[in-house]
Formats: sequence, structure tokens, C-alpha cells
Amino acid sequence: MTDNAFVIISGLSASGKSTLSHGLGDHLGWPVIDKDAILEALFDSLGTGDHTWRHQLSRASDDILFTIAARAQHAVLDNWWHHDTAPERLRRLDARLIEIFCDCDPALAAERFQRRTRHPGHLDPQLTPEQVAERVATIRATYPGPLRLGGPLLTIDTSRPVDITAVAKEVTALLEA
Repeated sequence: MTDNAFVIISGLSASGKSTLSHGLGDHLGWPVIDKDAILEALFDSLGTGDHTWRHQLSRASDDILFTIAARAQHAVLDNWWHHDTAPERLRRLDARLIEIFCDCDPALAAERFQRRTRHPGHLDPQLTPEQVAERVATIRATYPGPLRLGGPLLTIDTSRPVDITAVAKEVTALLEA
């Protein structure tokens, strides 16, 4: 299998990125660099706060994710990517990039967001269902699809269970091509 390659998992919040990332990492035998895991470790060590504090730690988590990735030969990268800055930063990794876009209806993503339980530092309980739906719709309107990094792109319908074995086979074929 190719060295210096990253699988970039993209999509809306609560679109199934983390589930797919960790399952794919297991199938490929690759580490998963998960931005939420980094962010939650920062919450645990530095504390939780207001939205400004969360935003600061979130940006620091992005920087940590990219630092770790730059030292890795290969990994699955799990993050909600900022379309205005992430593509350039990902290309600077100077590696083969395969993007997997988790595609699901924004209403379903909003519903999943409301149901999930995450670290309190994310401040999710402070959001009403209406605020969540509005946030997801705004994100979908602003960033309507994949990052389009210039390499292979797989779009996966995550509105229903995903066959991770099949996705891993597709990724492996792309890596061996």
C-alpha cells in the first residue's frame, strides 16, 4: 500500500464522519487522527468555557491535527473541515489525498446532532433544536459539498448504515492504483 497518503473524511456535522473514520481506520490498519478527540483532551486539561473559548480551543485542535498529520506517513483524518482554509493546509501535507464525503440530508444531520451526547465542552446542550437546524442549514448552504482536493473523491450516502468493508476495498484499490 502507498505511503504518504491520507483519507480525508468530510461532511456536515453529525453526517457519520466519526463512525466511518474509525471503522475505516480499523479496516485499513491506519491510525485515525480525530479532531474531536484532540479538542476533548484540551477541554479536559484546560477546562470548558463559553463559545469564544470553545472556538479558540477548536482552532488549536485544528493546528494540532495538522501537526500530527505532517509527521504521519498515513492516517484517516476526521474533522469538520473549513472549506476556506482546509484544502490548502491539506495539500501542504504533500501526500496522496483521498476524500470521502459523507452525504446525508441536513435535516437528518440536525436530528442526529440533537440525539448525540458529546463532551460538555462542545456546548451542544445550549443549542435548541431550531438553532441546530439553522446551523446545519447554514453550513450546508455555505459549504454545499466535498472539499474537492484534486484527488480521488468518494461520496458515501450516510443516511443509512454504511458497508465499511466495501468502502475500505474502494480506498485500498485507489491506494494501489
